[in-house]
Amino acid sequence: MSARTTKTFEDRLLNELQREIALRAEDPPEPEPVIRRTITTRRALVALAACVAAVGGVVALPASTGGAQAYAVERHEDGSVTVSMEEILLSGEEKEELTERLRAEGITVSVDKPRSGYVCAQPRGEVYSPRWSLNSSGDPSVMPKHEYTLRSGDSLVFEEPEPVKGRTGPDPSIYATKGAVQPCDEVPWDGKRPFEESPGSK
Repeated sequence: MSARTTKTFEDRLLNELQREIALRAEDPPEPEPVIRRTITTRRALVALAACVAAVGGVVALPASTGGAQAYAVERHEDGSVTVSMEEILLSGEEKEELTERLRAEGITVSVDKPRSGYVCAQPRGEVYSPRWSLNSSGDPSVMPKHEYTLRSGDSLVFEEPEPVKGRTGPDPSIYATKGAVQPCDEVPWDGKRPFEESPGSK
């Protein structure tokens, strides 16, 4: 009796299924892409500030991402804010960042650049002590920490006169005022330092 060689319909169907399974095993399906939300520095700071506001604590916010810290902003439970800087001269980007941070606290940052040979007439408001100038630190080996504690409505002021060609000009300075600072009314510089009796002082 000869062996059966003709395949039935069921045999052919089984062979086709086995071949399909083998093909799928060689080419696995691609996994679904995972969508991850990028956490930026700004989002992290906003989340941190929100958490601190909820618990009424104190937080020190860093100046910028990477590099040496040029300034720090510390929020207190009573609503006041302490701004501290290692240097008077901040970069334009740093001043923009600081302005944005303090604006959220209701504090104004004024950056004034009187023309060459001029300074802003004083006083421009009730000034918190001290007023710092670029060359007023005394001992050059000592790096002072320029620090002010401000409240909503106060102002932090950078005065950066344009250099005077061929001779000594007024030094850049920084100070803070209680309440809004008055606009810069330019007057000729008389050779005095910013923290001394200035032109226009009363």
